[in-house]
Amino acid sequence: MTRITFIGAGSLGFTRGLVRDILTFPLLRDAELVLMDIDAERLDFAYRAVSRIVELGKYPAKVTATMDRAEALKGADAVLVTILASPLEIWRHDLEIPKKYGIDTNIGDTRGPSGIFRALRTIPIMLDIARDMERYCPGAPMLNYTNPMVMLCRAIQRETSVP
Repeated sequence: MTRITFIGAGSLGFTRGLVRDILTFPLLRDAELVLMDIDAERLDFAYRAVSRIVELGKYPAKVTATMDRAEALKGADAVLVTILASPLEIWRHDLEIPKKYGIDTNIGDTRGPSGIFRALRTIPIMLDIARDMERYCPGAPMLNYTNPMVMLCRAIQRETSVP
């Protein structure tokens, strides 16, 4: 049974869509889907939503949820990361500070000063996750769905052995 871990499972749009896609592959229909998040309420909602997908699709998959990252990563065959490293309120500053200096960005999560701010907040957490992967599931690939993707993936490639 393939063990697929979702770090930041409370990111429901990504988690639900990815689970639906994963379960369409015959080799993954009976996967163990491990959901991990630091927000208990969002984790519970994700667990119920993913369990419902498994139930309605009549998949032989197993769904578990935990707030313990080490437990979630132990023996994972693949890890999908969809984290948000800071509260949404912080994004306001990512946009307003550059605007104060004449740089008007509309989103601010992938490039420019706003993307750099987000990268600086997120890289340390992503490196912690990657180092835990080296410890608990060496060789498992990380599939990153967190912005700014290029900066985060570069940091992980440069500082860890995680594929």
